[in-house]
Amino acid sequence: MMRIQVRGFLTLKKIIGDQTVLDFEVSNITLNEFLHKLSDMFGDHLKNMIFDPETHAPGRHIKILINGRHYSHLPEKLNIKLRDGDEVALFPPIAGG
Repeated sequence: MMRIQVRGFLTLKKIIGDQTVLDFEVSNITLNEFLHKLSDMFGDHLKNMIFDPETHAPGRHIKILINGRHYSHLPEKLNIKLRDGDEVALFPPIAGG
């Protein structure tokens, strides 16, 4: 087993129980599998914030970082295997004007 930390910001923080950091114990899991696991745990609201309903891939509007690096900049992208101590940060879209 390994420990992964999740940080949710802004509206995502409210969805995950108003906690800044959540710790999860998982084993041998990719980022994609982990995101689906989070969606199953926290329901449709989180699922709809993370995943595009048509492609079922993370939407372009959400920022997903692993240890401070956007997953799209990693060679394995969503298929990266998470490691013990990794931090997954989720940033929802920010509207402004």
